[in-house]
Amino acid sequence: MHLVELQSERLRFEPYTISDFYFVKSLLQDPRVMRFISPDGRPYTDEQTIEWFERQLARYETGRQTGLLKLMTFESDEPIGHAGTLLHDLDGKLELEVGYWLSPKHWHMGYGREAAARLMQYAFTEGEKEIISLIHPDNVPSQRVAKANGLHWDRDTLYQNMLVSVYAGDLERLCRHIDRQQMTR
Repeated sequence: MHLVELQSERLRFEPYTISDFYFVKSLLQDPRVMRFISPDGRPYTDEQTIEWFERQLARYETGRQTGLLKLMTFESDEPIGHAGTLLHDLDGKLELEVGYWLSPKHWHMGYGREAAARLMQYAFTEGEKEIISLIHPDNVPSQRVAKANGLHWDRDTLYQNMLVSVYAGDLERLCRHIDRQQMTR
C-alpha cells in the first residue's frame, strides 16, 4: 500500500502531518482513550507521544499498511480520531490489523465501525486476503464494532506485553458482509 486518502459516507481519511501533533497528543494523553490501548492503561508521557508520532509518520513509507490516518467528518476540518491498517508481528506471523481511536466526544456515533469497514474494503482492493483487529479483552464497545463488521474472535494472545483478543476475518467474505449491510440502509 502507499500513502492514501480515503472517504466513506461521512468520513475523510488523510495522512497526518507535523501540524497534527497537538491533536495526536490530545488522544495519547487522554486517560479515557488510552485505557485499553497502552500496555499499562495509562496516558503517554510527552516523550512517548513524540516517539509514537514519529513512528506513525514513518509508517506511511512502509509497504502494505496505510498507517493511522486522521479522521474528519465532511462537515468539519476538526479531527475526530484516526484509523488505519498496521502491520504487526503477532505470534511469529506478520498480520495486517485494522484499528481506530476516536476522541471521546465522538464515541458511540458509528464512526469506528464506518472507518474500519472502509479500510477493510480498501485492503481487499489492494490484494490483502485476511485482516485482524487487536482489542483489549475488556473493551466491549470495540468488540461489538469488530463483530458488526463481520470479524470473529480468533484467540487471546500477548502483544507488546499486553493481553489482547484477536478478532479476524477473510476480507472477501467481510467485504460481501459490509456490502450487504450498506444495501439495507
